[in-house]
Amino acid sequence: MNISDRRRLLGPSEARFPSVGVSSSLEREMKSPDEETAKSSMFLKTGLVDTASGSAYVEADDCIVQVSVYGPRPIRGSFIEKASFSVECKFLPYVTKVAAEHQNTNPNGKPGMNSIEQRISTYVETALLPCLLLENYPKSTIDIYVTVIANKSASLLELTNWIVNCSSLALVDSAIEIKDIVTGGVATIEDENDSKNSQCLASFMNLRNNEIVGFWIDGGQELNEKVLTKTLETCQERAQVVRRNFNGFLTT
Repeated sequence: MNISDRRRLLGPSEARFPSVGVSSSLEREMKSPDEETAKSSMFLKTGLVDTASGSAYVEADDCIVQVSVYGPRPIRGSFIEKASFSVECKFLPYVTKVAAEHQNTNPNGKPGMNSIEQRISTYVETALLPCLLLENYPKSTIDIYVTVIANKSASLLELTNWIVNCSSLALVDSAIEIKDIVTGGVATIEDENDSKNSQCLASFMNLRNNEIVGFWIDGGQELNEKVLTKTLETCQERAQVVRRNFNGFLTT
């Protein structure tokens, strides 16, 4: 067990790290009440799954995610003008954070997926769909399989954000044609009158005028236009930092 933990911390010898100055950490503009800047380390690796068209592995914010992309694969039956696209997210059995809070099954979801796995899958599929050039792959299917390996303290939206980011990296590794890399950020919405704050997740295509391709608020707070605008700006700033790290990783 110790060997396994040591390998996870150090990473494979041939792994590449994101280039952010002289540091291998992900720098995020996360402002606490005292305006201190927080930093979060990130480890990236692609091409781990030989049988997949593309794959990516990300460790960030105390969560570990592995994504495999399969396709474009030909499908039998009637001709379709563009490829179909699906995302399936699964937690490993010992991952209890977040997943334990949503163990009820979703009767309208995919077989074998609980409600939280279905919600994450739906968000990731919605966020990535605009970036895919599905019309270039007629009579085909593209499928993404997400495995949540660990999640110690990340919230539902933080975990979902890293799944989207990891899935984007896996799509790049697959060489499937895309319009842009989708990255996202999470912002906390504080409420002085509520002991429980809300969170906002937004995903963007940076090169397409920061087009919003995914939006999710977890919490019951009512947001006015000013608060919503500020929240989206914070999410966008964090998404751009992730994008810069990805650019450095992919060009190293």
